[in-house]
Amino acid sequence: MHASHATNYTVSVSTDLINKMVNALPGDTITVANGTYSWNLVSFVNTHGSQTATPIVLRAQSFKGVVFSGNTRFEFQITNMIMTGFVFTNGNPLSSAVIKMGKSATQGSKYCRITNIIIDNYNSDSSAATGVTAEWVGIYGTNNRVDHCTFINKAYGDPVVVVWYDNNTFPQKSTSTYHRIDSNYFKHIAYQGANEGENIRVGVSATCNTDGYNIVEYNLFEDGIQVDPEIISNKSNHNTYRYNTFRNTAGGITLRRGRYCEAYGNFFLRDATSNNNIQYGFRIFEKGHHVFNNYIEGVNSNQGTYGTTLCPINISNGESPISDTLTAAAQSNHFPADSCTIAFNTIVNAYGGAGIMIGFIAGGSYPYPPHGVTIANNLVMMAQGTAVYNASSNTALTYFAEGNVYQAPSGLAPSGTIIPSTDFTSQSLVFGARTNGILAPPALARDAAVNTANYSAMLNGKDAQGQTRSAIYDLGADEINGSGTIISYPLDSTLVGAGKPLAIVLPVHLLGFNAVLVNTAVQLSWQVSDEINCKQYAIEWSTDGTHFSTLAVIAAKGANGITASYDYQHLAPAPGNNFYRLKMEDNDGSYRYSALRQVPVSKNLVIQVYPNPAQHFVAVNLNGLMQLPTTIALFDASGREVKRISLSVNTINIPLEGLAAGLYHLQVTDRVQTLYNYAFVVTR
Repeated sequence: MHASHATNYTVSVSTDLINKMVNALPGDTITVANGTYSWNLVSFVNTHGSQTATPIVLRAQSFKGVVFSGNTRFEFQITNMIMTGFVFTNGNPLSSAVIKMGKSATQGSKYCRITNIIIDNYNSDSSAATGVTAEWVGIYGTNNRVDHCTFINKAYGDPVVVVWYDNNTFPQKSTSTYHRIDSNYFKHIAYQGANEGENIRVGVSATCNTDGYNIVEYNLFEDGIQVDPEIISNKSNHNTYRYNTFRNTAGGITLRRGRYCEAYGNFFLRDATSNNNIQYGFRIFEKGHHVFNNYIEGVNSNQGTYGTTLCPINISNGESPISDTLTAAAQSNHFPADSCTIAFNTIVNAYGGAGIMIGFIAGGSYPYPPHGVTIANNLVMMAQGTAVYNASSNTALTYFAEGNVYQAPSGLAPSGTIIPSTDFTSQSLVFGARTNGILAPPALARDAAVNTANYSAMLNGKDAQGQTRSAIYDLGADEINGSGTIISYPLDSTLVGAGKPLAIVLPVHLLGFNAVLVNTAVQLSWQVSDEINCKQYAIEWSTDGTHFSTLAVIAAKGANGITASYDYQHLAPAPGNNFYRLKMEDNDGSYRYSALRQVPVSKNLVIQVYPNPAQHFVAVNLNGLMQLPTTIALFDASGREVKRISLSVNTINIPLEGLAAGLYHLQVTDRVQTLYNYAFVVTR
């Protein structure tokens, strides 16, 4: 939809700007004339924009040509607006955010974007109230984006960027936000007041039950000296942290509250000549997180002791036991890691007590250990310290480990701590020359992963650089002979931040692509966001995984900042293996492919699953020949296997008692291949 009477306005007075923004229609552009301005609060509400209309644009006459100082700050409630090109420097936002994408928790903006904005040394000073804290960018509402901005020299409390939710009453859920924070440059964040000094915080403790679905990606964090150890702090569910780079900057990523988040493809690098600020990788609390394909090099972490929670990867103890029902008084507590997977990460040349901490007790105040954690196929090379730490008092700790390989001067674990050598194997790890910003993995990592099939769905067949892995995965984050286009590598300041919108081309976001056999047809479905330049999707099919033909072409819906879903049914798959991929084509003719999805089809086997939704049982009927042994496995929404049954008959009722309500996946496998995948819902 295009605006038929778009109007351009130029303003140089704040009251004129506010008036124009209140009355702007879709397609209108309001330009602030070049100059330096010292305004106060610029606040407006616009009710004319809509998700499907042309955006309203608020822009500087030229990039960096408009400089705001003094007490200038913005807040707005609007739908579908782009704000771009401004500089905020040497000012004082008093007790407010510099930019609020929304006026309050219940007056948020939607489908808005701030881009090519610079905020530099815009700090509250002695004229502000004592103890004032405020973020620089507060994101309220849904489906907003903060991208290609530069944030430098923040020296007072509260994070640089905060995702806020519309209901802060624990334990109630807020509205899912679906924000995207990408391609920004954070430098010299320097708050010295300990807590509340993050670069990015997604939620608060009171919103930890909320499903956020936010994406934080392709951001560079550099030379931060804030005392708060959390560069990124997660406090809501189902968020994704990927392809970010942390260079010589204090802190790391903390999955603090909230559940079922993914963190992958992140690069943590610290030079030997860097300052002494403590840099680490991950602290993992709470339930169901997946931390994989991350590269952590040279971090100094806990500096040879076990008396701190900071280390390359800390799978943390809690001060309270994990629970699905909490009182408001406990909402801010730390809870132990539970049912998390830490796999295919590379730790190289790290200095610390241990590379991976499995549980940590701080003076007895964190007595509850992790449960049900999987640690698999990681490479750990320590320049100082041990490979693993496991507190001997963690007698209730439960974890499963396989395929991990280490080299450490002080061995596998501290004296008195027993870690089975079958979980972590000692090898001489000789990394190769730096390629694409990271050290090439040791040759022994090639095709050395254990039980690749157990992790292929989580990794989506990719390594840290977005390349396709081989049939048997390599150990660690980087596939030695990975194929396809590299989409991520360590960032520097020439690639991200204000004024560099084309340095990294972000294609349409493929959130998920699935292919499942439903009786005799293959059901294909996929979800995407930000179809800014996407033209169409070609569904391609093959019986050998090499030669493909096009089944159908589906036009893109043009979803900008929102999620769009598609589906297609292949009614006549071939007996045997069927391979599917998406060809995602842009308006400029460029394209990229999704990962392959393989669906085996037996000409003699028809499988029925019913009822759906199910309550007490789900019935499975296999009408055809099986190759014994045949098994049925149930997986919950986080990918955790919750039930496995061996079949000797063709029809079986699977009891569902003890399973929580929610989405589950049923997988039928014979001794040769996976025959069938089916999604169903359990109700209570």
